[in-house]
Amino acid sequence: MNMPKVQPIPIETKGHFILVRIWRWMTSIRNWELLEDWEYDLPGNDPTIIIPKGFVFNGASVPRIFWSILSPTGLLFIPGLVHDYAYSYDCLWALDSSGKVYKWKEGSGRLFWDSIFRKVAIDVNGMTFIDILVWLGLVMFGWWGWFRTKRLPPCDLKPDKPTA
Repeated sequence: MNMPKVQPIPIETKGHFILVRIWRWMTSIRNWELLEDWEYDLPGNDPTIIIPKGFVFNGASVPRIFWSILSPTGLLFIPGLVHDYAYSYDCLWALDSSGKVYKWKEGSGRLFWDSIFRKVAIDVNGMTFIDILVWLGLVMFGWWGWFRTKRLPPCDLKPDKPTA
């Protein structure tokens, strides 16, 4: 599997009042920007997808209290990238047999993208028990992230490949 090329986005603390710096240090989650289009072969009969360069995400949205046992940029970073894009745009870009991109599963909704997270997590890290526990957390609490991010135009950020 090829790994995505990402760049961390700084957490803005410098130049702010000390209490603001401490608050941001304690509560902020690192965001990452994808530096080039990233292709990933979804498991099973699903297609190869492309997450476009320029997409900003935070890895897995693991509550801070659990970070000591489940890092948002550890085992769940790749499934978090796929899931964050799908939640943001309610679709993924995929490659057809001629190498052109098309919108895959546009409008499929939160529970479908949660199931894709589970499949990708199991495929990437093989920690099935942990992946299913995290997936159950998504099923129970993912609505908050869904309603917070779903307002972006569907698949507005496009890969550099020609579309079908």
